[in-house]
Amino acid sequence: MTRPTHRPRRVGQVWRVLKRLANGTPVLIRPIRADDKHFLEEALHQLSEVSVQRRFLTAKRKFTRAELRYLTEVDGWDHVALVAESPTQPARRLIAVARYVRLPTDPEAAEAAIVVADDFQRRGLGSLLAEELARRARMRGIRRFTATMAGDNVPAQRLFEKLTGHMQRHHAGHGVSELEAELAA
Repeated sequence: MTRPTHRPRRVGQVWRVLKRLANGTPVLIRPIRADDKHFLEEALHQLSEVSVQRRFLTAKRKFTRAELRYLTEVDGWDHVALVAESPTQPARRLIAVARYVRLPTDPEAAEAAIVVADDFQRRGLGSLLAEELARRARMRGIRRFTATMAGDNVPAQRLFEKLTGHMQRHHAGHGVSELEAELAA
């Protein structure tokens, strides 16, 4: 399949959707914005050491300015990032981030990653974001997600499995697994 040539402009591409988790908790899902830098940094500080290690495969307590730019100033086509907020929280905060970045060597594949705040884990939020991310990826010509994760990160592996009927797993060594999933139609 050839790479789609139509690239919608990011400007004016404003949308958000209110969803409910299985327990009825409302969550607002929307694209990340450049003005989310502070909220993204705060979200990192609020993650437990275990969650940080699972997401970044290393200890990470701070983003550089360049990382914050990269993570929040996305093009909405080759690099898509969605965030979730809880409208019932007393202060605005990001409770989850899901993103994919199209692989330059294979335009039908993208590296995907999801992180959910500790107090919102195991409620189905990761699944909601994964489904929305996969839907947007398919609309942009992406057929496969890849991910690099800790081999013992069972919740993330299960989440990845939900996206597909066919998944390949390769052990990359040092407790790290590389997964590739065909996105279900």
